[in-house]
Amino acid sequence: MQVVSLASGSTGNACLIQTPVGALLVDAGLPQKTILARCARFGTLPEHLLGIIVTHEHGDHTTSAGALAKRYRIPIYTMAATAQKINIPPTVTVHHLDYMHPTLIAGIAIQAMAVSHDAVAPIAVQISHDQITAAIATDLGEWQPILIPFLQAAQLIVIEANHDRERLRLSSYDHSLKLRIASPTGHLDNIQTGALLAQVGQDKQPRDVWLAHLSREANSPEIAVRSIHTVLHMHDCQQYFRTITALPPHDCVAWGPAQRTMQKTLW
Repeated sequence: MQVVSLASGSTGNACLIQTPVGALLVDAGLPQKTILARCARFGTLPEHLLGIIVTHEHGDHTTSAGALAKRYRIPIYTMAATAQKINIPPTVTVHHLDYMHPTLIAGIAIQAMAVSHDAVAPIAVQISHDQITAAIATDLGEWQPILIPFLQAAQLIVIEANHDRERLRLSSYDHSLKLRIASPTGHLDNIQTGALLAQVGQDKQPRDVWLAHLSREANSPEIAVRSIHTVLHMHDCQQYFRTITALPPHDCVAWGPAQRTMQKTLW
């Protein structure tokens, strides 16, 4: 299984999951043309897509989900409440995900977990195939202990590290937006993400981490990675994280169990 971040951030989010039996998109927050071009760079054509998983209804995750699904007859997989909030053409097949049971797509297992974000039914997802698991949790304002084993099951964790607290305070954002971002239904800051990963690392299993959804104004790749390494060092578990990579907003990063992280371009 190979995982490719096609884009990450407030301007658009999309992740491609490639397996020998077919591919999945997790979110489609970019224009169709951009998603198709970036998928093609990694050998995935529209006919290879088995489904589009939508984590929640915000536009930076759904921009072209409905249009892609309609044009290429790709089913959408999401929570029932989310499906009612996004523009899905009536001809598109929609499958509802279930917190209690995994959904199987041609042998690829999808498990959803509820997270805290200002959407109707936001989820993190585990995607597993042939004993390889990736966990994606990119929009959440706080985390609960139940998320720890959910992430521990993965060899690749894609986790939000949205902002640095001081940079957010000093940013040009409106006060109301600052409050939303820092709220329990907003976005994780670097220290919160580091604390979560420190708990994940208590199982002492090697894994790779992608830091997602970084704010361009209230964070930077260097600050995010350094902050999280500091927290992991304080908990004496940094050695269990083979790589920690801050995802770029507009280009692709690929991961496979053998190659680990391969970044196409830097920020």
